[in-house]
Amino acid sequence: MELKYIFILLLITLLVFNIKRIFNYIENYKEQKEIDFKKRTNLDLWKLTKISGGIFMFGLDKYFVNKSDFYFDDKNLYLINYNKPVIKHSISDIIEVSKTSISLNDRKVWKIIINDLNEKKVYKITTNDSLSNSNFSMFLDKVNENSNSIVDSNLLW
Repeated sequence: MELKYIFILLLITLLVFNIKRIFNYIENYKEQKEIDFKKRTNLDLWKLTKISGGIFMFGLDKYFVNKSDFYFDDKNLYLINYNKPVIKHSISDIIEVSKTSISLNDRKVWKIIINDLNEKKVYKITTNDSLSNSNFSMFLDKVNENSNSIVDSNLLW
């Protein structure tokens, strides 16, 4: 029993003496993430809005939907894959955004069809939308500004 208390005391002592390092790491994490993103993509992370969902079930979603992370800004949709160059599509080139019948982790899979030089490209994504995050709704509104595009619905669930 004494060994347990000694271990807890040792752990608390380590935390107390390293609290400044821990806070510095947390402060610099966001900055380092932005620097790494800029090196990899040549884009400013904080000017983009992410619409694709995070990883679930150890990355099994990557077998069903696109492996890229989807971001958008006022004019473009970006597909960013860690090992490949950034793919950029104009939002005005998006023909259709619609729900599919597939659900992963209680989130609908959405299909985005893009007219790229008279060739249709289809991407499937799971969204990161929730009650506290409406990024995909903002994306649907942005696509809906184009009168030639078809947007399935603003109802995400």
